Amino acid sequence: MKRPFPKPLSGAFLLLLILLTASVAVDTARNRVWTPLPSRPEEPLIFDTDGLLYAFHHDLYVSPEEQDLNINQACTYVDGRYDCADFRLVSLMRILYRHPEKLTEEQKDRIQKTVLGFKYWMDQDGYDSMCYWSENHQILFSSAEYLAGQLYPDLIFTSTGLTGTEHRDMARERILIWLEQRWTYGFTEFYSNVYYVEDIAPLSNLIDFSEDTEIVTKATIIMDLLLYDLASQSFKGTFVTSSGRAYENKRKTGLDSSMRAVSQELFSYPVNPDDRIGMEQNFLVVENYELPGVLALIGRDEEERIIKASNGLNLSELKEEGLIGLEDRQIMMQWAMESFSNPETINNTLDYINRNKMYGQEAFQDFRLINYTLLRSLGLLPLISRTLGLQTNGTAIQRGNVYTYKTPQYSMSTSQAYHPGTHGDQQALWQATLSNELSLVITHPAVLPHEKGPTGNSPTYWVGDGRLPHAVQDRNIAISLYRLPRRAGIMEKRMLPFTHAWFPEALFDEAVVEGNHAFGRLDETYVAMTANSALEYIDPPELTVDGAKRDPPGRRELIQRGRETYWITEFSTAEEEDSFEAFRERIRSNETAYSGKTLTYSSRGRTLELTWKGDFKVNGEVQNTEYMRFDSPYIRAERKAETLDFEFGGQKLHLDFHRGIREF
Repeated sequence: MKRPFPKPLSGAFLLLLILLTASVAVDTARNRVWTPLPSRPEEPLIFDTDGLLYAFHHDLYVSPEEQDLNINQACTYVDGRYDCADFRLVSLMRILYRHPEKLTEEQKDRIQKTVLGFKYWMDQDGYDSMCYWSENHQILFSSAEYLAGQLYPDLIFTSTGLTGTEHRDMARERILIWLEQRWTYGFTEFYSNVYYVEDIAPLSNLIDFSEDTEIVTKATIIMDLLLYDLASQSFKGTFVTSSGRAYENKRKTGLDSSMRAVSQELFSYPVNPDDRIGMEQNFLVVENYELPGVLALIGRDEEERIIKASNGLNLSELKEEGLIGLEDRQIMMQWAMESFSNPETINNTLDYINRNKMYGQEAFQDFRLINYTLLRSLGLLPLISRTLGLQTNGTAIQRGNVYTYKTPQYSMSTSQAYHPGTHGDQQALWQATLSNELSLVITHPAVLPHEKGPTGNSPTYWVGDGRLPHAVQDRNIAISLYRLPRRAGIMEKRMLPFTHAWFPEALFDEAVVEGNHAFGRLDETYVAMTANSALEYIDPPELTVDGAKRDPPGRRELIQRGRETYWITEFSTAEEEDSFEAFRERIRSNETAYSGKTLTYSSRGRTLELTWKGDFKVNGEVQNTEYMRFDSPYIRAERKAETLDFEFGGQKLHLDFHRGIREF
């Protein structure tokens, strides 16, 4: 005979059940208010604040009607708190500070009203759809708030009820956090020819207009580091290299790099900037920044160089660095990495969203499914994230150990051994550049050409990878080894059983595909791609979602079918080979073996051996693929170095961020 529960236990169990049910009901009701707000206005607003700044600076005529419409439409966009409203503010701020005489009183009042009513950070009141958190947005919002507060110190900002001085001081703290994190760890969005322009613009404004000596000095030092990245990673002015975040059109060619006008200005290479007027105008007209001579020389260096560098942090390093938590310095680093659903940060993400009522953010809508107090209090969310291997975990931009090999004829770079087999997002792990027009790309497509990525923008057919390869490089030879699962994971749209390469026939002087080899010649530069399966050109698809408008005519895309694929890329030159035909014959005769998880490739007395998620060896010697902060002919420095010393061509630059010393 079964004995009943004692009455006190029965009552306690019933109470617990009621409390759990109530908790789930309350959480479910709360989650219903998570409704995404529009990220763009229903009716397009036509304006160009960067173009207006350009016209003002160059004394070009703008009709009163056009100027008035431009400012009103821009302010309407910012008032609507649409995504990238901060992009519009950066040039508006420079106009307010540098060209107020060119504005009518009505236009000044219109801009002032917008600036006073804007929301500048996630913890300020109000619903919106603006992305505050990525590395570039953090400094754009903070610099705009700082300069607005400095300009209107005694006025009340209607969005918060605080004075301009209070806003300036709040923004100052975030600016100094951002600057220190770039000094200590490097750029999270490392070598991004999309987003560096969105760092360089707000830095320029702080350097020119801040009345705070500490901010000016530290912003100038970080500008130096950004421009060293640009100089050291550019090939004859073309800034297309392995990167933490890159898009289709800006990987395939240097013609679309957002930094090309800056490169031309600093290093005098003709890289066709004339068709772009963007927020880089804020740098091109900067008055208080002087480029150190050593950086100019590095940008012009065309000798054969091996350049290694480490940028950013791995998720596994966050706790040790004291960067797990909800303080500004912690959430800024976590979310600059785009680390939201990862086991290390998923609890913080939900806590921060709920604390600041960020329910209008389209990017966070999927978190409704797990936003339950019970799951969080029992510590189950990290387990769920780790066990399910969510596709969104791949958005995290982790430490990039980038190996770059530059010669007078080409440049090739790889983020060494970057988390092979995991989900990708916008990372560009391998990249080669032969000219300003021609770059080469290899990826595993996450979706078909006409489809959007699983998280909206990425990864797509050419942006990022569905699954990341084990990618490594030694001098002129690089390997990208893929091992794809049979089925798509949680939140992945599909698992396409092939990898592909951007290898546009029309941009080479010669292009030949023979079995599992593809060869290209541009002038006296030779390149070969060796695969473990037959390579085939496919007919050009329709314009992809990402819209690379400069795609050349003819065949452009090489497909390699299979779930286990490798791409071995080797460069050479006419000086090193008897002929292009002899180069092809030599590559075809090179010994290549793939057994189990290990790929071996021999060429000209050098043997590269790569084991999936294991060692990378050159001539039997294990290679260290985790680098110092800088290791190049220009500078050697450990991670988290106290000072940095650049030296090249008789020029020097000494930087000491914490003491505010900059000498050259």
